[in-house]
Formats: sequence, C-alpha cells, structure tokens
Amino acid sequence: MSKAVYVVCGWSGRILYVGSTTVGVGTRFAQHAKDVSKTLDWTTAYVIPLSDDTPVRDVRRIEGRIGLAVGPERNKALPRITVSR
Repeated sequence: MSKAVYVVCGWSGRILYVGSTTVGVGTRFAQHAKDVSKTLDWTTAYVIPLSDDTPVRDVRRIEGRIGLAVGPERNKALPRITVSR
C-alpha cells in the first residue's frame, strides 16, 4: 500500500498528528522518525489504507477532512477543505 492517511496518538491517548503518504507508510514513518523530538511520544498509529490509484488530490482531501474532524494537537497545517456547491 503506497497511499494512506494516518492518525497518531500519544501516551495519553490524545490525537497528536494526522498525516498522509503517497510513498508508503513505512517510508513516511521512517522520515518522521528522523525528528525524535517530534515522534518521541508517538505510541499508536491508526492507518487508513487507500487504493494505490487514489489521486493525490483525494489523498490530501481525505487527510484534511479527518484532521478537521479529530483536531490533532500538533499539526502545523492540514490540507484545505473546499466545499463544492
């Protein structure tokens, strides 16, 4: 699976971060792990797998919607959500 959205929780069980990947979860988490100060208290990750043919635009939209719904404590930015009328 190369495309996914993930939700990361800390020791407290609170949601710390919401992100997405188009390069695979293992690769993306390895990138995050390089910043120990950011990931030291990450304890649980929930991964929402997406089909490999999901357009990148949709991956980001799904990330933004999940982030908006759960309100992660540490995200600096989430993809913008646009509403079509």
